[in-house]
Amino acid sequence: MNKLSPFLGYLLLFATYSTAPAQVPDTVARLPNDSVRALAIGKLAVDNAVEKRDFAAADYLLSQARKSNSKLKSEFVQARLLRDAGIIEQAREDNPSAIRHLQKAYEGFKKLKNPKMQVDALTRLEQVYFNEDEFQLAEKYALQALGIFQENPTLPLGMLGDCYNELSNIYGEKGDQPKSLKYINLARATYEKAGEEQSVQTANFNSSIVLRKMGRFKESVARLKEVEAYAVRTKNDYYLVHVYMNLGKGFMKLDKYAEALEVNTKALEMVQADKSLNEFSILQEIHTNFHEMYAALNDYKPAYEHFKLAEQYGDSLTDLEKKREIARLETQFATRQKEEKIEELGDDNQAKQQQLLILAIFVAGMAALLIGLVWQYLRLRRSRATISAQSEQLKLLMRELHHRVKNNLAIVSSLLKLQSNRIEDQSAAKAVREGQQRVEAMSLIHQRLYQTDDRLTSINMREYVVDLTENLMLAYGYSLDNFDLRIDIEQEELDVDLAIPVGLILNELLTNSFKYAYQHVQIPMLSVSLTGKQGVTLEIKDNGPGINELQWKQKGGSFGKRLIKNLSEQTGGEYQICTDNGTCYKLHIDEQALRKVA
Repeated sequence: MNKLSPFLGYLLLFATYSTAPAQVPDTVARLPNDSVRALAIGKLAVDNAVEKRDFAAADYLLSQARKSNSKLKSEFVQARLLRDAGIIEQAREDNPSAIRHLQKAYEGFKKLKNPKMQVDALTRLEQVYFNEDEFQLAEKYALQALGIFQENPTLPLGMLGDCYNELSNIYGEKGDQPKSLKYINLARATYEKAGEEQSVQTANFNSSIVLRKMGRFKESVARLKEVEAYAVRTKNDYYLVHVYMNLGKGFMKLDKYAEALEVNTKALEMVQADKSLNEFSILQEIHTNFHEMYAALNDYKPAYEHFKLAEQYGDSLTDLEKKREIARLETQFATRQKEEKIEELGDDNQAKQQQLLILAIFVAGMAALLIGLVWQYLRLRRSRATISAQSEQLKLLMRELHHRVKNNLAIVSSLLKLQSNRIEDQSAAKAVREGQQRVEAMSLIHQRLYQTDDRLTSINMREYVVDLTENLMLAYGYSLDNFDLRIDIEQEELDVDLAIPVGLILNELLTNSFKYAYQHVQIPMLSVSLTGKQGVTLEIKDNGPGINELQWKQKGGSFGKRLIKNLSEQTGGEYQICTDNGTCYKLHIDEQALRKVA
């Protein structure tokens, strides 16, 4: 459904990173109250991400806000900062991360019984899923927010109007125009009651598009005329140019081509006179309107000329996409440079260690000479200081490498999502989305690596399993309130080379359980255990209908089934799948196989 900016939705430009460190303003840093200071810094972080596209500054400010709350330990501030992190990740186009943060923010506000902020988190979750074209999940969260309004009638009317407006957008995209019109009219009436004139005109504009799709062209034009009067009175040219473009489409549907040409010409003149309106998308739509108008009048020469102009502006939009791709490639190039630098530092470190060994032997040989011993001692201290500094630098660069790998995997995940949206074959699109989930499972491992201070080659499996399980559970619409989740992790750490295949196996089996196991189960149960007796044993069990063991043992099958088999063999372990009041998967890797993996 079309929306007029700033309610057309916003165009997320490709992220640019600032090289200068962000600073907390003195007026904020001097605030005496830790909670007030943390919330103020969190808002600054969001402003840097959304308005300035400076994600390096946003990440730094958000870390400072969390640090400010570390002593206070306010649950409300923690939930607000999770919500701010979700907004930053959405602006960064990392929608899976945005969903994780907003889900946790909602749970925090729910625990605090704060209905206003619950609605805020749910509405933002709905918007993320809407932008992902996941309209069923978007509808679920919008209706959940509406339910909170019904239980709390004193909440601000403007927020209720926004909720109705989002539902109208969802049903418009799903093709249910009557339902879309119902909710946009409710939004309009709510905004009028709240005295929010601009939002009323927003609803008028959106409803005019729904009416046009329903074939009620006169009513559509009448709504646009109301918005036109408001835009002229408030001198809002951005509103006005969109009104003129859509009035042209409405007049065409009424066969009023003279009026259509007149308002479309006004739109073009406004864009030519005001550089702030000179956007490729606006110019493309204006010339497309002219093309359709002249073609309907059988005036093919100007129709063809405007068609060519529309094509040119469309190509310009494509060029913007290419520039974004170049920016992605530049990021990858920078990552490769970091890797080469790490290799150079590794060689340097090895050379220094060899020098240290030679010096130690020399000191032992010159022990009888006091002067030589002192000289060698001082030199040894200097060498150790150098090696220690380089070792810390190496650790920093390793964390940066894992951070970059995580970011690159996030880019791959976003590209897979974009590709799935373009695939018309549903089974192919589903396969691409499943691939995206696998990439995100690997991304979570590298995120764990760069977030730890002392472990660079091993993963804390307790934290990883909890995060992966809860994220998948929330993504498929389940809540901890009505879910029997049992996690037993005795093997606290695994080498990263073993953690990646184990994580992918876990992702496949958990996804299958959440997708298929609980459709007819009153209280879903999921058990995940990782023990370390005589090797490592991974066991995953649900209480679904179970699996056909004969069919599993047959050759071939789905990609997920083959992936589980291959990854299980890659670990060097032995696995079995059985049906015992549900599906049970067990993988045992003995100590000899563990040594080979390490």
